[in-house]
Amino acid sequence: MDLLIRNLSMEYGKTAIFSNLNADLQSGNLIGLLGPNGAGKTTLIRILTTLLKPTHGKVMVDGKDIISKPQVMRSILGYLPQQVPYFPNLTAREYLNYIADMKGMNIKETKHQVETLLEKLHLANTGSKYVKNFSGGMRQRVGIAAMLLNDPKIIIADEPSTGLDPEERAILRNILSELARDHLVLLSTHIVSDVEAIASQVLLIKEGNFLYQGTPENLVEKSTGYVWEYSIDKNAKSFEVPNQFEKPTISLTQKSDGVQIREISDKPQQLNAKQVSPTLEEAYLGVIKGVITL
Repeated sequence: MDLLIRNLSMEYGKTAIFSNLNADLQSGNLIGLLGPNGAGKTTLIRILTTLLKPTHGKVMVDGKDIISKPQVMRSILGYLPQQVPYFPNLTAREYLNYIADMKGMNIKETKHQVETLLEKLHLANTGSKYVKNFSGGMRQRVGIAAMLLNDPKIIIADEPSTGLDPEERAILRNILSELARDHLVLLSTHIVSDVEAIASQVLLIKEGNFLYQGTPENLVEKSTGYVWEYSIDKNAKSFEVPNQFEKPTISLTQKSDGVQIREISDKPQQLNAKQVSPTLEEAYLGVIKGVITL
């Protein structure tokens, strides 16, 4: 299944959110849509899920335009918005049954899938409890279960790890990674670690423009030569740690003998700095901050 974005533009009045976006996305991939807050990710997601109409451009699924025919997308879509909608006076099981009915599922398949998803997302013991009494992370897991009902061919999740603890985030990553083998999974986030281990493709967006499209490995390779590491001895006479707010491309790690510093730059800032291999997060940060030009 192909999802094609062609010359997509979105404007609110005289303000352009993005202009002439183009991308080719295929099933069998988990695509990480990465970008800082305010980059245009959520607006793009709302267009792809047919909740908004763009000012210009097309979005096509297997050659069919979903802007003019939104049902083409809605019939195969599993969507998890930033804020999971729920009815506080329904139990988790009742809520999922309601969503299944909205998706047109039959009673037998609904019962099987609801129980399977409650078990998979560690909600089996809470399925009969009211959603209004759930923690934020539990509500998020109910939303994930609703997204996966009826085996959607395209899965779009907007900041799905919000409110999840480390174990829950690991479960989510495993589920999405497994689904990506034969589904198209688009995961929008500003947390690079959410996609670092599982994404086969990344779209990096800033101020309404795609700065990079391709594999995570290729992005890291293009960023080689821009990351430097050095240490400050805690016993040094001039022990001064760089200000992270003045230099947001610096990361600090406390060690027993001092502070280890990694800096993204086109040349080393310290004589004792050594070049090291970048992480995906460092490659992302370098591109977003304009240090690395692709």
